[in-house]
Amino acid sequence: MMKFDFSALHFETIDANVNTYPDMYLNSTGVTFTKKVLEELGYPAHVLCMLDADAKVFAIRMCKSNEPKAFKFSKPKSEQKGGVTISNKNLLDPLRAVSGIERAAGRRYRVRGFWVADAKTMCFDLNEGVMEDFRAVVQED
Repeated sequence: MMKFDFSALHFETIDANVNTYPDMYLNSTGVTFTKKVLEELGYPAHVLCMLDADAKVFAIRMCKSNEPKAFKFSKPKSEQKGGVTISNKNLLDPLRAVSGIERAAGRRYRVRGFWVADAKTMCFDLNEGVMEDFRAVVQED
């Protein structure tokens, strides 16, 4: 076995707990927002879900719980363990219709989000989405 001077190495700790991209995944069972989306929005308890069908852009903006059409979204940062998945038909149907995504088992549509600071809104250009294989669920006998 070869010896080396461990103290001479300059390690940098990698944070493997955080998704570095604010992605949205649309699949056959729902829409999932990565933890990075929640971080950039500030872990809002409620959001407004907005859709520009002509431009094919979906957006979420933090809001107060009493705002018309407010949608329950995230737990506080200390309690939120992962991303947020929504299976509400009223959200999924318009997103699927605008994006043209079929309900394909084993497939998902990934859209990278971008932050619009002056509007305090996370936007997802559905034109830029990528269809990809979803991780297979292994069933044990």
